[in-house]
Amino acid sequence: MASIVSIVDEPRFAKLGKALIFFVWLALASALCWSETVWRDEVRALSLALQGDNFADMLRQMHGEGHPAIWYILLRAAHVLVGSPVVLKVVALTIAAAAAYLLVFRLKLPLSIMLLSLFGSFSVFEYAAMSRNYGISMLMVFVIVLTWQKGVRNGIWNGLLFALLANTNVHSVVLVGGFLAYWFFDLVLARPRSPLREYRGFATAAVLAAVGVVLCFLTVYPTFNDTGQNDISGENFALLALRALAPASSQFLSFYPDSILGLMVADPLAFRIFAALMSVLIYGSLLGMANRRAAMIAAALVLLGLSLLFTLVYPGGYRHQALWLVFMIAMTALTTDMQRDRAGVAGATAAGRIVKFGRLCFMILLALQVVSAVEKVNRTFVAEIPFSRSKDFGAFMQSRPELKDAIIMADPDYLVEALPYYVSNRTYLLREERFGAIVRYTRNARLSLSLADILQSARRLRQSEKVPVIILLSQRLDQITAAVSLRESYVWRLSLTPEDISAFQSATELIKRFGPAVGSDESYDAYVLK
Repeated sequence: MASIVSIVDEPRFAKLGKALIFFVWLALASALCWSETVWRDEVRALSLALQGDNFADMLRQMHGEGHPAIWYILLRAAHVLVGSPVVLKVVALTIAAAAAYLLVFRLKLPLSIMLLSLFGSFSVFEYAAMSRNYGISMLMVFVIVLTWQKGVRNGIWNGLLFALLANTNVHSVVLVGGFLAYWFFDLVLARPRSPLREYRGFATAAVLAAVGVVLCFLTVYPTFNDTGQNDISGENFALLALRALAPASSQFLSFYPDSILGLMVADPLAFRIFAALMSVLIYGSLLGMANRRAAMIAAALVLLGLSLLFTLVYPGGYRHQALWLVFMIAMTALTTDMQRDRAGVAGATAAGRIVKFGRLCFMILLALQVVSAVEKVNRTFVAEIPFSRSKDFGAFMQSRPELKDAIIMADPDYLVEALPYYVSNRTYLLREERFGAIVRYTRNARLSLSLADILQSARRLRQSEKVPVIILLSQRLDQITAAVSLRESYVWRLSLTPEDISAFQSATELIKRFGPAVGSDESYDAYVLK
């Protein structure tokens, strides 16, 4: 009787435990989400989504921005219902919670992998607290895994899911290729040979996925942000490609916590040691699937694809790099049952030891993400250093009613992009010489500016608009004693001379100096034109 009771009670106990784990995650992610100050890339997406008189007009105006349409459609639809910029956080957290639910309750993962994945920096912060479009990728990946775990590999259904995944962000096109590679090699390497109808299903899915990829690129290209791409002119393409492959880990160093990254920057020897260790962890993680060659090949191809993308097109930040971790979690979920079945036979063999080593490498890699998450929690709730000072600036503006109609300009221009979430003031883009809240990183702009140019633009605006003009500067002018030419953003330059600084300080009043920000460069001094 005791054995019967334990068998009956075990699933209920497991479900209660998983529910507790999920709600702990939800509480932590929610606290981080609502405490985190939004920064420019988050608000930029909302500003783009609210362009135009309708959805079609919005899609026309966002063409060439650099991201496909799904995130913008979701934001605009939510804003239509709620009418508040708060939808930025609500939509992101809802999507992340749905992905976390699948991770905890539906995916077949070892408990250790599930816990480390759930409380890693990408799950609890980057794709939840940070309101970006990459969390949709994680949700779509887990939905695809769930359909395959149920034994459903329907060409039309999976093809549509692949097409949707391709339109969450450009990097997810690589993940689509990874899923197709896994499907293909799973068919080719299967014994006994897979029936012809399964190849037809794969072909159907591949065609629909290709349609989604084409739609993604038609939305993204040609981009109007022509300075935001890697400049590979004059470079040998083949050498660049080889550089991306050996070792690929050099493109994924953001997997380390900030404390280790700081040590690597300060000490060249530490950099070499930790870079080599990351190579071991990344390539070793692939060996965890050595007994399921289709999954190992697919994960390796995604690693290669992302490395090439980071090298040839656009450098990858943590949010992009972590997509490989998400794909590895997906492959782990798809192969968990098979690994359990073979554990007894393979455990004593050399192949079994390789798999165990690979799983250990992957668990260490995920554990590093948990350390990064702890750093984010400490920064938010203990050190209380925000990601951006835009919220503090909004609070300051509310305390100064005489500035309620002021025009705000900034150098670099992109500092104004986060402000519409907190203030309703008009913003002016110095480089493009126009009003707006969305910077276009185009060469058809003033690539070089001086402090005298900024002062002249401010005076012209005050004269034409008859309102106060606020100037936000990321540079602390009182700390500059010699003439300098500073690089900003991709190809912008700002020239500062002692004479221009003196003239600027005489013509303006420093009304607020904001403290440091961690994780972005969104801190500044605020001046008002006298």
